[in-house]
Amino acid sequence: MFGSIELGGTKIRCGIFGDNGKMLDEIRIKTSDPKDDIKEVVGFFKDKDIKSLGVGAFGPIDVDEDSATYGRILQTPKKLWRNFDLLENIKKELNLPIGLSTDVGASGIGEYELGAARGKGSSLYLTIGTGIGGSFINDGRILQTSFHPEMGHIEIAREEDDKVKSLCDFHDSCFEGLCAGPSILERTGISGEDLDKDHEVFDLLARYIAKALMTYSLILRPDIIIIGGGVVNKEGMIEKIRDNFDKINTGYVSLPRSKDYIVFPKLGNEAGLVGGYILAKRAIDKTSL
Repeated sequence: MFGSIELGGTKIRCGIFGDNGKMLDEIRIKTSDPKDDIKEVVGFFKDKDIKSLGVGAFGPIDVDEDSATYGRILQTPKKLWRNFDLLENIKKELNLPIGLSTDVGASGIGEYELGAARGKGSSLYLTIGTGIGGSFINDGRILQTSFHPEMGHIEIAREEDDKVKSLCDFHDSCFEGLCAGPSILERTGISGEDLDKDHEVFDLLARYIAKALMTYSLILRPDIIIIGGGVVNKEGMIEKIRDNFDKINTGYVSLPRSKDYIVFPKLGNEAGLVGGYILAKRAIDKTSL
């Protein structure tokens, strides 16, 4: 059996998978104090006969295996978790091989191996919700160097009449600051889930998201783009994004039909845990080399 942890900003999911990839057991924990949370996580796995563990965690997190701070949560907005040594606190209680990635990295791997990108050479996975994060998978490997990509913070050309303050503390017009879920409340005074699907704010966000997807397409040239999260899940939103993507696609590069190119996650909310299972299996393979 294999263990999987999806460490999110609001909740932690832990799953146990059989060798066949089927989830056998699961718990959910509200993300709060890291020491208390990890104690509960470890307690779930401790008496289970698991071979290894895969972890996908919110960031920023050090994913460089050669770094002295590998596995440590860095300058996250969640103050209690800043500089928390996630990997070390798990390892000292569970003496197991551990595969580590970001939460979107794990979800991207899950979709690449067993989801919407299965059989593709490369894929881009994005979640557009409370924040924006992404991962690029090429030939089964997550793109990262000494740090993981911050795909939510690329610059987006503002619409001429868009004067709303960016909700990013660091950038005036980055993707996350203009398009993440809280920006809808900032623009309208109403949360996105309570707005009519035809509200003009969704047209604006669809144009911005399409711009971001075109930028990623030109730089990374993925075979498929998988997008999820609360903003995208609004009824009719993915169609708006595809329409705007088609409008700005000049044909400079050859791309698949937007209907086939920009898609929802096939694994839905299970992508992160499934990705953790795959990371756990890879951790076993790595120790046997």
